[in-house]
Amino acid sequence: MQNIHPLFVHFPIALTLSALLFEVLYWLFKRDAFDKTSTNLIVIAAVAAIAAMITGSLAGDSVPHPATVNRLIDIHGDLEGTGGSLAIAAALWTLVMKNRYRIVRLVLFVLAAGIIGFGASYGGRMVYDHGIGTTLVTSKTTDVNPAATPLIRLRPRP
Repeated sequence: MQNIHPLFVHFPIALTLSALLFEVLYWLFKRDAFDKTSTNLIVIAAVAAIAAMITGSLAGDSVPHPATVNRLIDIHGDLEGTGGSLAIAAALWTLVMKNRYRIVRLVLFVLAAGIIGFGASYGGRMVYDHGIGTTLVTSKTTDVNPAATPLIRLRPRP
């Protein structure tokens, strides 16, 4: 099966950050339009996070990669699973609680956006530092010597 995870990964990142932006704008200016926008964005972000988590789980099991990258994949999955779950919690809180305990909503938005953004950096490292999900890494290259392909490259290659 083709890896479709890259089709979904950017939406939860952009949507949670955008939801946080409009939530902060609501706190600053108390405009209903900012409230409605942040609500709609976090709900869409939660749906997008579910899609990204499902496709990410499938990709982790099916995309060829050297064993040296397993830890990076695990960290990425744990962070994005946590961030995505927080986005879902933020969406549910927002829909159920409306404007009650608004500070909890803001905290959930901050945590979801922060953790999803931080976890995305690990996804970027997998692609750009290790070529995971690209034609650079195939099933033929997954038996590479772990000592020859460090998890973290300290110096750029010449």
